Amino acid sequence: MGDNRKRKHNHWNQKVKQKSVEAGVTGLFFSCEGHEKQALQEAYSIIDELLEDPTVSTLSESAPDASKANASLVAPEAKPDDGDDSDEDIADALKKACDDERQAKPGKGFVKKERRCIQRPTGVKNCIFVSVKNAKIELLAEKMVDLTQKTPRCRYLQRVYPVEHTMPVDLSKMNEVLMKVISDTLKPGEDGKLPTYSVEFKARNNDSVARNSVLQMVDDAISVLAPTARVNLNHADVTFFVQVSRTTIMVGVCRQFYDRRKYSLRPVKVAADVPAVAE
Repeated sequence: MGDNRKRKHNHWNQKVKQKSVEAGVTGLFFSCEGHEKQALQEAYSIIDELLEDPTVSTLSESAPDASKANASLVAPEAKPDDGDDSDEDIADALKKACDDERQAKPGKGFVKKERRCIQRPTGVKNCIFVSVKNAKIELLAEKMVDLTQKTPRCRYLQRVYPVEHTMPVDLSKMNEVLMKVISDTLKPGEDGKLPTYSVEFKARNNDSVARNSVLQMVDDAISVLAPTARVNLNHADVTFFVQVSRTTIMVGVCRQFYDRRKYSLRPVKVAADVPAVAE
């Protein structure tokens, strides 16, 4: 006799259409210790706090004030000589203003606040990507690292990477992006010297991009664009990183990557179990 019991199937992930970061977005790529939901809340909290810094945000300060934006909703003052007609005009204007306020139609004086931080699916466990609009991504990551390494702010987040370029897995496209990033980054400083560099590569759920291929691309680009630049594997001034997550390649630049403890989001642990000296 066959088993007539019905087999249960899990369909919890069938509604998720997008399983990788789309191309053309910028943001922050995080690694975490499980608990991705709580880790995402930690990321949102710190990002929102840092976006209030005018040096990080790129929003123009010429945004209309709320008083000016809603000025059209204020009824015009009636002239004393209008009589009963002016009272009717005021009543009609107030009624129209109330209707506009209830409907909150675009262009009626109310400016809808745009979400600047949106999570994008990575398709990789313990990895979070948050796209950030109107912000200097590289500086935002630096300030986040400096903030969290001074005082404990993260329980689940581990590291952060500022992603300036995202693209599908295409070696020719990645080569073009690396050429642009290297040409924009390896420039002489005030002393006339080029910054030292290093390369970080990590692939998750993808084996089509080899580490050696990425290193060769960077080496070829630097030999053409900045042939006098030198590698420093311990205290590099700039670190070019390439993160491959499923079907997406993410490229960015970290400054003082090793001096900042590889952009860790945890403060330095102080040895608490040092044996006491006998008196």
